[in-house]
Amino acid sequence: MQKQLIPLLLAAVICLIPALSAAEDTVTIWGLVVNTDFGLVLKDGDTEYLLLGVQQDPAALEGKTCEVTGTTTNSLGINSINVETIEVIGDTSSMNYTSMNLKRDEREHRLA
Repeated sequence: MQKQLIPLLLAAVICLIPALSAAEDTVTIWGLVVNTDFGLVLKDGDTEYLLLGVQQDPAALEGKTCEVTGTTTNSLGINSINVETIEVIGDTSSMNYTSMNLKRDEREHRLA
């Protein structure tokens, strides 16, 4: 019985290693917030992130350029951010937001 259990435990550990190595990264991203059927989504020009744990009213954020800080995850191919902070930095709903992220770490390049 013990000889059969060892390969099973070894297989379980091997399956857990990729999950443990895919640690969440804390990031600061800014882009356009849109309200979808699934919830608020941040579009940074390259990627769309589902925003999880947002406490603000979605109507107050929709169509605004926001700076979001949180931990990123990818589950079933869906990028998401567990939001720690979200700050409105401009109302650029009619602008091309892809050019805003050329220098993400330099806040003086923000639009508002």
